[in-house]
Amino acid sequence: MMQILITGTSSGIGYGLAKTFLERGDQVLGISRREPKDLKEMVNYQHLNLDLTNTKSVEQKLPAFLTNNDYFDLLVLNSGVLGEIKLMKEVSLNEMKAVFGINVWANKVLLDLVFAMDIKVKQVVGMSSGAALRSTPGWGSYSLSKAGLDMLMNIYAKERHETHFCGFAPGLVDSEIQEYIYAIEDADKYPSAKKLQEARYTELMPDAITAAPMLIDGMKKALQYESGSHVDVREL
Repeated sequence: MMQILITGTSSGIGYGLAKTFLERGDQVLGISRREPKDLKEMVNYQHLNLDLTNTKSVEQKLPAFLTNNDYFDLLVLNSGVLGEIKLMKEVSLNEMKAVFGINVWANKVLLDLVFAMDIKVKQVVGMSSGAALRSTPGWGSYSLSKAGLDMLMNIYAKERHETHFCGFAPGLVDSEIQEYIYAIEDADKYPSAKKLQEARYTELMPDAITAAPMLIDGMKKALQYESGSHVDVREL
């Protein structure tokens, strides 16, 4: 039985991963602002309702939630936001700060608390994106934040050799983020958004439950790469 901590389990990839691990008999601790009702009924699931951007609340509530744990096989930093798709000149600094707050800084706060509690972690997976490596019009805040997350994983890898870290790009997976992208009316301005609109509801973009086994297998394979690497599941 694996011991796993996942953020953002209320929907999307985090939910798909949590449900799949639970069905395999693993123990899952989930963190998100909303508790998924069906996971709540599963015997090996524990949940903490928490807004990870509220640092004070994280520092107050997370230690108590983790107090009986001294080891995790896997920690998946999945919570994240896309931000509004628009040209960089249209993005305010406050909007960028909000995206970085959840996609980068919240993960640092969580990791520092986990390690301060002397909890051993075999593998940390930061849920990244191909956008971290390739810029495209409209995705400025998201691309910058995912590049920041990749570098955060790389820095921790250099400082904590006992744990394997990676920035993990999951490929195309249908989620709440896709709801927003699919509704963009002027997608021709943003080539990547247009591509995602065309891929939705096709085999190119499976839902989170369908994609979860492939992602879990990819995370295992990521252990073969140098700690701190950016790993794309489509290239494994």
